[in-house]
Amino acid sequence: MPSSRGSFDRGTVPAVATTRWPACRRQGRRRTASRPAAAARAPFLRILGALLLCAAAATTVCAQTDPLGEYQLKAAFLFNFAKFIEWPPSPARDEKTPVAVCIFRFDPYGGALDEIVRGKKINNRDVVVRRVSELPDLKACQMIFLSSREDHMLPEALNSLQGSNALVVGESDGFAERGGAIQFYLENNRLRFAVNVDALQRAQLNVSSKLLALARIVHDADRPKGR
Repeated sequence: MPSSRGSFDRGTVPAVATTRWPACRRQGRRRTASRPAAAARAPFLRILGALLLCAAAATTVCAQTDPLGEYQLKAAFLFNFAKFIEWPPSPARDEKTPVAVCIFRFDPYGGALDEIVRGKKINNRDVVVRRVSELPDLKACQMIFLSSREDHMLPEALNSLQGSNALVVGESDGFAERGGAIQFYLENNRLRFAVNVDALQRAQLNVSSKLLALARIVHDADRPKGR
């Protein structure tokens, strides 16, 4: 599936990013760069401004006091990840096949993901959210989210997805190093994400360097050293 390289959806991410969590203390903004450096980065910031708003200093998440707010933000990230990913062609998909974003078993989003994708398209394809409870059904998904409650199912999920092109996203510690493609994590109350480039290669997914530049890059934990 060709990827959309234009911009992150500005109708979803900023609305979530500016949500206030009263019990949390906002972190200070990063030190402003010099004028020449800022000017050089301007085109990149215009392209990824919405994501930077979420991923950088202005975004504060307090999972303990407002878990729904955290998952609203994660829902916006999930939708926007797809714009920077290119799926390989498949006989089972054409330009009319919806992009399926699947939640495996336990759903922590409370409808937030459905709201984010409602009426949205990626490369003129509708985006649908599906709840999946059986492992064989995961192969019909382009993106799969496993909550921390379902983390124990990751090995079985990855085994069932062998040979498929699904982007597997999770939120548990070590998720990416254990074979997941993208892992959400909190750092100083800010939502970040790690990307396992080995997992992307296995799934034959092409990811924009712009997205990788914002991620913490990791590899499989059992990857031989020197490779």
